Amino acid sequence: MDWLSARAAQNTPALEFDSQTWTTSALNAWAESIAAHLESRGVTCGTRVAIHLVNQPAYVALIHALARAGAVAVPLNTRLTQAELNWQMEQSECDLLICESKRIGHPKRILTSELPPTPQHASRPAALRSPLKPDSVQGIFFTSGTTGFPKGALLTFDNFHASALASAERLGIDPHDRWLLTMPLYHIGGMSIVFRAAIYGITIVLHSGFDMDAVHHALVNEKITHVSLVPTMLHRLLEKYPDFKPSPSLRVILLGGAGAPANLLEKSLALNLPLALTYGLTEAASQVATSTPEQTRAKPGSVGKPLNGTTVSIVDEAGELLPNGEVGEIAVSGRTVMRGYLGRSRLKRDLQTGDIGYLDADGDLWLLTRRTDLIVSGGENIYPEEVERVLMAHPAVGEACVFGISDPEWGQSVAAAVVLREACDGETLIQFLRGQVAGYKVPRRILFVESLPHTASGKLKRAESAIGVQRLLTLDKTVKSLETFNSEK
Repeated sequence: MDWLSARAAQNTPALEFDSQTWTTSALNAWAESIAAHLESRGVTCGTRVAIHLVNQPAYVALIHALARAGAVAVPLNTRLTQAELNWQMEQSECDLLICESKRIGHPKRILTSELPPTPQHASRPAALRSPLKPDSVQGIFFTSGTTGFPKGALLTFDNFHASALASAERLGIDPHDRWLLTMPLYHIGGMSIVFRAAIYGITIVLHSGFDMDAVHHALVNEKITHVSLVPTMLHRLLEKYPDFKPSPSLRVILLGGAGAPANLLEKSLALNLPLALTYGLTEAASQVATSTPEQTRAKPGSVGKPLNGTTVSIVDEAGELLPNGEVGEIAVSGRTVMRGYLGRSRLKRDLQTGDIGYLDADGDLWLLTRRTDLIVSGGENIYPEEVERVLMAHPAVGEACVFGISDPEWGQSVAAAVVLREACDGETLIQFLRGQVAGYKVPRRILFVESLPHTASGKLKRAESAIGVQRLLTLDKTVKSLETFNSEK
């Protein structure tokens, strides 16, 4: 599944970064030299290679090089702590780590400075190695899990290929398209664009991260046709540039990763921005359902119909199919859906997403609530139990409840209600967390209560706790018992 090599002969722009351009031929030659170097270091078909890098051209070349060598990529979130990184590398049994700093530990490590630099001259496409089967695993992508521990989604080359073809059919693709990529390459939204660009033969305009001024400049001046954003990014862009007017070349702002607030939609549509609302999953190689810009204007808030080849069903708690118009859990099936989770049996049925929504009479999907209890802050998934587990490791904490609260910029921010065993303050707990979980997972607000509500079986009533704390935040009030407070009229 060497899509870049198949495009090398056309020798058209493939990648732009900081005024540098790589043609398909040049990028292919770079990927080939990296693949050969990795093979000389023991990388073979099936080798699991962890990647801890920020967005940069070498990351794009490396993605193609690993695919060419038949290795399995394990992209790591650069915002995780060393403990979190160690856990993911251990779970995925990584044979090798590629990173920029010696501070990231692994028994076998290659620094980017050791990788071959981009060749001065493009070479002829190398002879293809033994072709991989379409259902060979391309990568292991860690996503939040219902146990509070991340789960590794096994995505195949066929998953990416099916996703690329279905997305192109929905949004349209032209050989001269230029896709602005500011999403992290470790994120499924970033990785999928790398493969799509090679499959389509279009240009990636890569940014090292999301910078409002740089993104604004690119969308106004650089003939960008597509850009992928999460609502937080678009919110910040429009806050700074309220009269934002992109180049006429811009056909699609693919907006996903979290629910789009109504006021953001109103502002964007008033500016006539070409919003394509999308609902996607790591487990489904990115897009599941997408509304075209025309459909978004006609039906604001809907994420549109499932992509071709993907089936979306709405089911009840027993897994029974619900008719259009009824609210239930979103279930997904089709070629884009992962092989399964790391360490678990192969997925043999529909993927139960845990997300809540409904299909309207036209078959368009409306997303009501993201995965039960999952916090989506600035496009990053945060599972409460992971943060709670670390909080309760502090000797002063007896119990904790973590949840998301509405945030105008981030969509949601993290808050926590804590029952103490002994005297402690919020700043102490925040500093304790910072050493063990990524910064975006650390609660912005911590409230101390005497007790938390539980079911008769002793299970924490997370939703009731969250409602109680949000009421407290609104009233700027402190109470000892959330259970008592929630029962008050």
